[in-house]
Amino acid sequence: MGQVEMDRAAKVKQYRKKRRGSIKSRTGRSMQGQAASRAGVTAGCLLVAGLLAAFIFFINGKSTGKNELDYVSKGEFASLMSFLMDEMPQKWADDAGSPVTRAMLRDFVRSMGLSEAVSVEGGSEKLERAAFMEYYERILDYLDTAESVQKQAILLLDKDGSLLRTQDGELHMKTDSLQLKPFYTYQAYLMGQTVLGIASKSEKTIALRGAVIQSAGSRKTRFAYQKREYEIASKSPQEVRSGASCTLCIKDGRITRVKDIQEAENEKPDTKQAAVSLPESVKVLILNSGSIHYDQVFLSCDSGCSAKQSNKKKKASYGKGEVIPVKKLKLKKGGSVTVTPKKADGRICLTDKKGSPVSKGYYGSMTVYRDKDGYYVVNKVPVEKYLYSVTASEMPSSFGTEALKAQAVCARSYVYRQMQAGDYEAYHAQIDDSTNYQVYNKSDISEEDVTAVEETAGEIMYVQDEIVNAYYFSSSHGYTSTMEIWNQDEDAYPYLKFKSLNMKKNAKKPDLSDEKTFRQHIKSDKTKTYDSSSRYYRWQARLEFSSCIKELKEKIQQRYQVNPDNFSFYLTSGKKAKKVTSLKGFGGIKKISCARRGKSGAVLELSVTFEFGRAVIQSEYNIRAVLGCAMEQISYADGTKDTAARFLPSSFFAIEYDKKSRRYVLSGGGNGHGMGMSQYGASGMAKEGWSYQDILKFFYDGAEIRKAA
Repeated sequence: MGQVEMDRAAKVKQYRKKRRGSIKSRTGRSMQGQAASRAGVTAGCLLVAGLLAAFIFFINGKSTGKNELDYVSKGEFASLMSFLMDEMPQKWADDAGSPVTRAMLRDFVRSMGLSEAVSVEGGSEKLERAAFMEYYERILDYLDTAESVQKQAILLLDKDGSLLRTQDGELHMKTDSLQLKPFYTYQAYLMGQTVLGIASKSEKTIALRGAVIQSAGSRKTRFAYQKREYEIASKSPQEVRSGASCTLCIKDGRITRVKDIQEAENEKPDTKQAAVSLPESVKVLILNSGSIHYDQVFLSCDSGCSAKQSNKKKKASYGKGEVIPVKKLKLKKGGSVTVTPKKADGRICLTDKKGSPVSKGYYGSMTVYRDKDGYYVVNKVPVEKYLYSVTASEMPSSFGTEALKAQAVCARSYVYRQMQAGDYEAYHAQIDDSTNYQVYNKSDISEEDVTAVEETAGEIMYVQDEIVNAYYFSSSHGYTSTMEIWNQDEDAYPYLKFKSLNMKKNAKKPDLSDEKTFRQHIKSDKTKTYDSSSRYYRWQARLEFSSCIKELKEKIQQRYQVNPDNFSFYLTSGKKAKKVTSLKGFGGIKKISCARRGKSGAVLELSVTFEFGRAVIQSEYNIRAVLGCAMEQISYADGTKDTAARFLPSSFFAIEYDKKSRRYVLSGGGNGHGMGMSQYGASGMAKEGWSYQDILKFFYDGAEIRKAA
């Protein structure tokens, strides 16, 4: 018996006399009790979740009978016990898909020192689910002393791998082996937002409140609920008009009753608007120099703070400026600590071990989580206070009040749109603090920033009933671009148009997809635009490839792994070009050229010709990252030079080869992806008397500014 099992057996012995024979129901606990139990999640559960998922996906499971819920598999048993175990026993992992037998459960009970309290009889016969769950309840009563596992009825709306969408939001399963049916109700064992296993199918009727009917027929009903659309069988014809909001009573895969009907003002359902959720706070993953994890974390607060660990009921109190060394809290894997300022306007800082700040102050709370890779940090902050910092970090206050207001509305629209994507759900966050989303908390907040946010409070851009994906960038070369720069469908974002920033009204837009026209524009055009004051308005980069072949190939392969659809590799060493998936055997670089240019002048396809192969690269970020590896020097419009830059300012450039220096020279313009609002352009417009509403309507075609509900 290992040390973990010995420690657990000692703990069981301590509680046995007190709790013998006491089998409590885990279904009827109060919401307060559930919240407390979630705070007591036992250490190691996240590690077990990962191990379980890996084992179950790679093990050939045996049949568990004619019904998936007849028996409990070894994989599900391990999931159910993950509140307790730090690792999955090898004898279970070797055959995770086969059913649990009475002998197996008996051996487990013995190893935990529970034989006297939980008596299991029998041998190699399979243990039916109902009988297994009776034993499981007893095991929970003795071993789950923190009451971290809860029994709850869930209505499954749909299932995507291990992700379950239910009436109360999204849950995750540790095991994906169960074939659960949409619109059926199950009694599930939950630990926080994780489903450990299924007790049984339930006959309980679940009510979906706030569903919006799209169409109701005699057999099928379509409705929108929690940002998604569903189709469900109806028990009988439903007399509900399209667009009505109502409560759907669902049981055994069908609607049994429709109540609380509120007719829409018109017959057409406003499903997109109903799907938009506008929470008051956003959860931001605070990156560690681009990485998610930290080896150690130190925090302090300018107003004093409290610290609440996930497995403890009491909060610890810290004074003003007192350092919290998270490592000394001894968080176990799967554990977390949430630090909250004592004052509403208090700010939390990341510090070094001596308490010296290594970050700006953060509003809201800060939660530090621990997993197998280290610590990661999430800042939960009110959206409006988040915008103070984004506005400060993304635009200088010198750009003018109306430009700052435009920036605030852009940032607010963008964050609400991005929050819906769920990119960082695995890390308890919605976005991060980098240019992947919006730069956050990298500059001091000025009065101008606060004023810009407060004077536009709650304002969001919509086109029809969809929040605008309000992309913005530093400065243009005189024109903005469209979704073509990312090799995506332009029609999906009709408000992102090819725009001219020429200060002359009704100036004719040239066809910049023509190589000669673009070259003339980027090298000799003297037209004054709203953002021609930017030093990036024109730039020239010198590239040298012979010393960076290895680095450049590695960058291409790295970006290929991220999005292979934007890369094509052809091996040309044979008689006929052969499409391949790597650059192996390609040799050195012979030539680079623009294979296709967009109407805004952006390089949409870059061709890199090697000695024995050719790579075609699409999407502006990929092109900028790859060519940046070879950049020796870049010169800007203000006369400054940089020899350390390793990323091209934009994809708007012409390519020439200088035989004398044996270097490629890129003549380019603009800084950033080039789509949406030019920040320097907004500043120029503000200085010419434009209002922030006019600025936004110029850059986002057809956009309407509305107050959030």
